[in-house]
Amino acid sequence: MDKTSIIVIGSCIALLGANWWYTSTQTPPPATPAPQAQVAPAVPTAAPAAQPTTEATPAYVTPATPVPQVLATLTSHDSAGKPVARYSIQDIGGSVKCVDMLGQAINSTKEELRGDVSINGNVPQGIGTLMFRLSNNAEPAYDQTPYSIIPELTNDKQVALFARMGDLLVRKIYSLAPLQHNDRTVEGNAYVLNLTVDVQNVGSIPLSATNWGLYAGGMSQINHSEGSIYTHYIMLENGDFCKENRGSFDPFFGSAKSRIYSTDNKKLEWVGTMSQYYSTVVMPDANSGNNAWYAAPTRYKLPVTNEEVDGVEMGAGIPDFTLAPKTENMPGGVRSLSYKIFTGPKLNLMLEDMTHDIPKIEQIMDYGWLYLISYPMNWLINIFHSWFGNWGWAIVAMTFVVRLIIWPLYRKSYMSMKRMSLLQPMMKELKEKYPNDQQKVSMEMMNLYRQYGISPFGGCLPMFLQIPIFFAFFYVLQTAAELRGAPFLGWVTDLSQMDTVCTLPFTILGWEPAINVLPFIMAASMIAMMKMTPQAGDPTQQKIMKFMPVMFFLFCYTYPSALALYWTTTNIISIIQTLIIRRLPQPTLEKVDPKKRKQPKKGSFLDRMQRMMEEQQKALDEQKRQANMRNVTKK
Repeated sequence: MDKTSIIVIGSCIALLGANWWYTSTQTPPPATPAPQAQVAPAVPTAAPAAQPTTEATPAYVTPATPVPQVLATLTSHDSAGKPVARYSIQDIGGSVKCVDMLGQAINSTKEELRGDVSINGNVPQGIGTLMFRLSNNAEPAYDQTPYSIIPELTNDKQVALFARMGDLLVRKIYSLAPLQHNDRTVEGNAYVLNLTVDVQNVGSIPLSATNWGLYAGGMSQINHSEGSIYTHYIMLENGDFCKENRGSFDPFFGSAKSRIYSTDNKKLEWVGTMSQYYSTVVMPDANSGNNAWYAAPTRYKLPVTNEEVDGVEMGAGIPDFTLAPKTENMPGGVRSLSYKIFTGPKLNLMLEDMTHDIPKIEQIMDYGWLYLISYPMNWLINIFHSWFGNWGWAIVAMTFVVRLIIWPLYRKSYMSMKRMSLLQPMMKELKEKYPNDQQKVSMEMMNLYRQYGISPFGGCLPMFLQIPIFFAFFYVLQTAAELRGAPFLGWVTDLSQMDTVCTLPFTILGWEPAINVLPFIMAASMIAMMKMTPQAGDPTQQKIMKFMPVMFFLFCYTYPSALALYWTTTNIISIIQTLIIRRLPQPTLEKVDPKKRKQPKKGSFLDRMQRMMEEQQKALDEQKRQANMRNVTKK
C-alpha cells in the first residue's frame, strides 16, 4: 500500500477515535466578595425555639438529623397547561427534597422502572439547604433545622417557610417562575424556581457569617442505561462553561481529595450538576454570590433497585457578612439572598430560549468542538418532529437534508473513484514492472494521478466529511432528552436506548448478550453501499475499507438505537444516490494536457509528499549507483 493510502486511511481512523479523548474541563480559579445586599424585609418573629447545641457545633446548626417531612408541593405547567415538574418542599433545612419530572419515565422499557424521574430524590440534603463551615479540610455542616410554613404567604404558586436557629431567624420563599417574560413565552421557566432567603439577627451581639453556602443539589445517573461518565459538576465562570467529573477528586497526578472548596475564581455566574439528560443550575443574583463553590464526590442509590452508583454534589458560596445585633431602638440586622434554580431536562431549543435570564445555560448540552454541526442538527430534528410528531421520522428527515447538502461532493467523489478504478490495470503493470521497489511504484502512481488529473484524496473526501457529522449527531444523542422514551417503529420503543428484542440465555464475563436489530441492518446496508462503490486503490487499502462496516457495527451496537437509525438511513440514501449517479454519463480516462495540468501548490501537503518521495527515490538511486560501482571495483 502506498504512503498516500496509509496517510488517508490512518487519518480516517484517527478521526473516528478522536471523540473518545474529548474533554472540556477546567476548574475555574476566588475573587473579591460581591457587595452586600441591602436590608430585606424582616422575617417573622413567631418561630420555634432553637434546639440545644454542642460546643463543637455552631448555634445556627441543629446537631440532630430529624426525619424530613414534606410540607408542601408546587407543580409547574407548560404553556399548554400540562404539568411538567413537581417540587416537594420539606421541613428539614426548608429545602427542595426532590423535583419530579412528570411524565418522564426512569426507563420506558421496563415496567418496574416507569415511574417519574426524580432529580435529587436520592440525595440526603435538599436543594436550597444552607451550608456552613465550607472548607477543604472537613465536610460542611448542613442546616438541619425543621422549618414551618407561613400560611399567609403560601399558595399554589409559592411556599414560604421560617425557622429560628439560636439568635438567627431565617425565612425562605420558593416561587414558580412565570412563563411570560417580556411579552413572550419562555417554556423553560416551567423548570425554574425562584428562591429568596432572608436572615435576621435577633440576638444582642453581632453575628458574623463566614464560609456559608447554598446547596445546589446532587446528581447521578437515572438508571443503568445511562453512563456515570456523563455525571459532572458544572459552572459558568468568567463567561466560560466548565465541567468536572469525579476524576477531578482523584487526579492522575497529585493526591486524592474528599472535597473541593474553591474560593479564587473569577466571575462565577452559576453552578450546578448534570447527568446525561438532566441538570440542576443555581444562579445567585449579583449580591448573593461570592465566586466560591463547593463540590464533593458521593454515592447515591438508584430508584427501585437501590443499587449504589457514583455521583457528585455541589454548593454555591455566599458572601461573608455581619449582622448587627438587636437593640431597644433598632431591629437586628437583615441580609437578603436571591437565587434562580433550574432543575429540568437538557432540551437544546428550550435552553437556548432561556439565556436571557440564565446566561449560556444552553452550554450544558455540552456539544463541545462539534457545536457548529450539532446545534443545527438538533434544531432540524426539532423542526421535523413538529411536522411528523415522531422523533424517528424526524431523524430520517434530518438525515435526508444532510445527504442532500453533501450531494455535489458525493457525486464528485464517486466520479473520482470511478476514474481511479480505471487506472487499476496500469497500477497492476507497475507492480509487475517493479516487484521489489515499492518506492518506485508509489512515485509512478503519483505520476499517473497527475497525468490523468485524478486526486488521490477525491474518494476519501465524503468519508472525511461524514465522520465529523456522524460524531456531531453522536453528541446530540448523548444529551438530547427529547429522545428519552421516544418510540419509532415496531420493536424500536425507545430511541435513547438499544433496540433489544431479546437477550441470550447465557452470560459472558457477567454480560448478558442482547440481540439488537438496527445495527445488523446498518451493517448490511453499509456493505451493500460499498459493493456499489467503485473499487479504487491497492488491495490492502480495499481490505481496510471493507473492515469499516465491522467497525461501525461494533460502535453502534451498544449505543442508542437512534445512532444506528441515522447511519442506516445515511447508507440507504447513499445507495439511492449511487443508483442515480450510475445513470449519469460515466467518466472516461483521458490524459490531461501537460500545459493545463494542475500542479500541487508549493508548500501544500501534496507538494511536500511529492518532494519527499522524489528525494527518497534519488537516495535509493544513489545507493544503487554506489553499490554497482563497488561491484565493478571488486571485479
